[in-house]
Amino acid sequence: MNLRCSLGFCLLVAVVPSACGDDSGGDSPAGSSGAASTGSGTGPATGSTATEASSSTGAESSGAPSTGDSGSSSSTTGEPSQCWDDLEVGEVEVLYEGFEGGSEGIAFTSDGRLIVTTLDDGVGTLWEISPQGEATAFVEVPYALGLAPRSDGSLVVASLGEIMEPDGGVYEVSSTGRATLLTEGIDSANFVALAPDGSVLVSDDFDTRVFRVQPDGTLTTVIEDVPSPNGIAYSPDNTAFYVASTFSVNGELTRYDVDAGGLPIESSAVEILHTGPGSVNDGIGVDVDGNVYVLANFSGELWRVDGSATELLDGEVLVEGLDSPASMAFGRGEDFDPCSAYITELLGSRVVRVSLGVEGAALNG
Repeated sequence: MNLRCSLGFCLLVAVVPSACGDDSGGDSPAGSSGAASTGSGTGPATGSTATEASSSTGAESSGAPSTGDSGSSSSTTGEPSQCWDDLEVGEVEVLYEGFEGGSEGIAFTSDGRLIVTTLDDGVGTLWEISPQGEATAFVEVPYALGLAPRSDGSLVVASLGEIMEPDGGVYEVSSTGRATLLTEGIDSANFVALAPDGSVLVSDDFDTRVFRVQPDGTLTTVIEDVPSPNGIAYSPDNTAFYVASTFSVNGELTRYDVDAGGLPIESSAVEILHTGPGSVNDGIGVDVDGNVYVLANFSGELWRVDGSATELLDGEVLVEGLDSPASMAFGRGEDFDPCSAYITELLGSRVVRVSLGVEGAALNG
């Protein structure tokens, strides 16, 4: 058990992917393993297919996903949706089970590969999860946590480091699995998002700041004071920036206007959602209609709120009963549903798919 304390707020939790380890990961990442796990020990097991499904109402899904049938939904962009129709909106399906130590970061690469991070005693691993629910180790990155994809197939990876020590940073991982340190000196780098100019924004939920990393590795601060920042994302048109707070009293989601350079304007901050005491917000996502989704880790909920809000709204709980939801990414590529959130579990062993009935917003990169 680790006692995690931040900004005067303490939680007693089991050892999880965002908990500190030793420095066994080293200063340089290991190369790609290129081998699938065999399922021995506590590592992921291959061959776990998405045959078991459940929903927030307890109903079973049809199991195997649709092979590209379009649903009837559409977005306010006027373009037809390519939503799969095998699940009802809000229904949950298990894609993979086998991360016994939990998982955290999740992203789809530009070519439609699903990548998930796990962390074990400082050794972070990026895993590729196939549409059939098989896990293959892709590359090791010290203390790997949050992920963001670039259009060239590479990934930006937050490296947590030891909690509240200035040894966290950001790595770039090429499409072939070569990891390169971009910057260091962030106490506990958690989540990453790409700004319109390609620079990297990084949160630290044990701090009050959001950082910016330029292509040359220069580190600056773009937000000085927001409670325990964790999940971060841009609106579809890059006119707003969102930050979810983790160790905070009200479980805030804060909206910021964005300047001409694509960076959040701190003085424009407005809280648009409170998920409530003890919710412990984690990752977030945005759909093409500008709705923001927030994963409430401890309460096991998926919330949605209008991202264009300029005042505090009630929001809505779309799904209850999730197991410690950590991060989400909308499907990408023909083998995954663009209208579903794929979600990792901080304390659980699964990656699940939740149908949302609307496509995810395009990401910068």
